[in-house]
Amino acid sequence: MENTPQTGWENIQEVLKEYGFDIGYGFFIGWVVGYTIKKFFKFFAFAFGIYILSLIWLQHNGFITIHWDLFGRWIQEAQHNFQDWLKSLFSTLPFSASFAAGFAVGFKMG
Repeated sequence: MENTPQTGWENIQEVLKEYGFDIGYGFFIGWVVGYTIKKFFKFFAFAFGIYILSLIWLQHNGFITIHWDLFGRWIQEAQHNFQDWLKSLFSTLPFSASFAAGFAVGFKMG
């Protein structure tokens, strides 16, 4: 039998056969995580704002002393840990690309 070159559609079908589950699964997981994070972030931002305002009020009235330099270091460490998590998440391309698309859709919907 003669070897015929594949058309563009046949190439797409081969890719989907090989990576289809990762793409679909990644999109779904990304959507769920994006939607959940946006909902959680809204609540967290409100609660964190109330917490910071209460700390400022307590410091202003002399009940506590806040070491803002330690607080800043804690924020930097949390940011570094989040960046490491993102790097490990995007180490596999098919899952990561579909996860990112799903995350964007879920975050937009939230």
